[in-house]
Amino acid sequence: MPAVSTGVKELYLSTSLGDLNKKAEIKPDKISTRHYVQSACKIFKAAEECRLDRDEEKAYVLYMKYLTVYDLIKKRPDFKQQQEFFLSMLGPTSFKKAIEEAEKLSESLKLRLHTHTHTHTHTHTHTALERARLCRNRVWLLKKKRV
Repeated sequence: MPAVSTGVKELYLSTSLGDLNKKAEIKPDKISTRHYVQSACKIFKAAEECRLDRDEEKAYVLYMKYLTVYDLIKKRPDFKQQQEFFLSMLGPTSFKKAIEEAEKLSESLKLRLHTHTHTHTHTHTHTALERARLCRNRVWLLKKKRV
């Protein structure tokens, strides 16, 4: 198991929680329920690794994918027939942990994405303001040279 990273990774996947949720979408496929369960287990493990690595965006997307796959599994007819078997494969606490972690990450990402967007907007505004000042100074210098 990887060691816990010290700092949260920089934002790199998206600029909004809505975009991250789109990355978590999964189209239903005609694969077996067992295959869905195996995929869900791999997704959950990857989400845990990303969380420990302090990659909040990727961990959030993976937890949300896990929850989406879990929902697909529960809707399958053979799940209803062998519910205990499939739930034992998924693990007794994975679903609850995925929800809890996704909620924590959602709150953290909302704050970080808002701050990140605000900072970048402010930076672009500041840069535009500086360009306007430089332009004004050039115009002033050109007028001064003509006189």
